[in-house]
Amino acid sequence: MTEHAPMRIDHLPVLGEQMARFVTLLGEADENLPVPTCPGWTVRDLAVHLGTMHRKAGAVVLGATLVDTPEPLVLGSLTDWYAGCASALVLALQAVDPAEPVPNWAQVHETAGFWRRRQLHETLVHTVDLAVALGLPEDGWPGAEGWGPDAQVSADGVDELLTVMLRVRALRGVPPTLPAPVRLQTTDTDDAWVLSPGDLLLVRPAGAEPDASLDDVVRGTAADLYLGLWGRVGTDRLDVRGDAATAFLAGPLGL
Repeated sequence: MTEHAPMRIDHLPVLGEQMARFVTLLGEADENLPVPTCPGWTVRDLAVHLGTMHRKAGAVVLGATLVDTPEPLVLGSLTDWYAGCASALVLALQAVDPAEPVPNWAQVHETAGFWRRRQLHETLVHTVDLAVALGLPEDGWPGAEGWGPDAQVSADGVDELLTVMLRVRALRGVPPTLPAPVRLQTTDTDDAWVLSPGDLLLVRPAGAEPDASLDDVVRGTAADLYLGLWGRVGTDRLDVRGDAATAFLAGPLGL
């Protein structure tokens, strides 16, 4: 699989913004409310999962070693507990230079900076989940004015899903469905990727030629492509051309 450097955005402040938004929504939510985009989960399950991932990521970054997932004990306010986990992660990430070697389960980009990026997108996607659970209209979701990433953050999320998360799926024996090369393209950031079948999935940046001639293409705004690939909005928002592109979207994507 081709290595890619993370896109040039400052992940840490955007992560902080998303954490603050999650805290705000969590304070308004009934903990027993179901989360439609995470079948079988309640708001409490969602918050405990995200806070636990923050704790685990912070421990990995500070210790420069992989650790087991902790078993959280949440006895008081769920919102306060999550906010504490979020603050602890931010402090850990601030304490370690993003270039410092730190392992990760994906075995790519093994620096502390990987965890800034991964936790940003973990938090953003789950903030969308919380917004959906609360029944907020779409203009209150992350990705829309006042509640989400700009197009560049969304494009970064697409790149992370393609070059990191799909690789992990392939390593675990659940590769994406990719019968032929597929081009993915954002319509508002001028980013594009070509996915080709391979043992671990081959992903490379797409140039104007010869990739533009591919028959199988998925196009959309960066936010629609990002949230569509994560299954948080319908793929009917995307311009999908070709049988291989259709099969790719219908198959396993994020974790």
